[in-house]
Amino acid sequence: MSASNKPQPPLAASLAALSDDLADAVHRLWHGSLGHTVRCVPTRRTVTCGEGAQRLFGKWRLGHRGKAAAEWRWLHVLPMLGLRVPAPVIWLGEGRRTLLVTAAVEGRPMDAWIVEAAEGKWLPQLADFACRRIAPVVRRLHDNGLVYRDLYWNHVFAVDPRTDGEVALVDVERVLRPHGWWRRWVVKDLAGLLASSPRPVPDRLGLRFLRACLGRPLRDHRAMIAAIARKAQRIRRHVPRYG
Repeated sequence: MSASNKPQPPLAASLAALSDDLADAVHRLWHGSLGHTVRCVPTRRTVTCGEGAQRLFGKWRLGHRGKAAAEWRWLHVLPMLGLRVPAPVIWLGEGRRTLLVTAAVEGRPMDAWIVEAAEGKWLPQLADFACRRIAPVVRRLHDNGLVYRDLYWNHVFAVDPRTDGEVALVDVERVLRPHGWWRRWVVKDLAGLLASSPRPVPDRLGLRFLRACLGRPLRDHRAMIAAIARKAQRIRRHVPRYG
């Protein structure tokens, strides 16, 4: 695997560094003879294949090579900062078409855990986990001058919050190192988490989580908390373009 931003052509030479089984899977993904679709919008389709530790995700794009390049780059950079992301496997490109392949991450998205915790009445335990394990991930991202821009609960994976399992971030293509308007971007990240909960969460738990993300008492961030709440309301009113 190479951290180069230049995708290699879909030729046998591009697969030479992979094991035979992995190279065969990538070759079949490229030619559309493997995998089933898990998400599809007009210019992007995500497919998956395999099971368990052998499971792969392939993200097809038509055009938007810059976004593919950004995601490939961040998949290499973010682990250097101590952040877990899907392991990059390979990036292939030909004309306007690109395919980025990663290994699957363990666990389930946090929005699924929120639903389960709400139904099982263990939201306070889940909130403890979020403050202890997820808030430090958000702080590390921000402390390194980065923002996520798509920081929603379905992009945060956890193995099992009841056993203090590992946390990972997925779909990192929109990570950004902004050169201005820092407060605005942090507000957007934190509001995205507040707004994307699939079940109502008591205000006291949400505030505890924000305090953990900000790393300081809430009284030091009254104006920012108000801005996060307003932004979260706007995000909730947003209708996704593709459902």
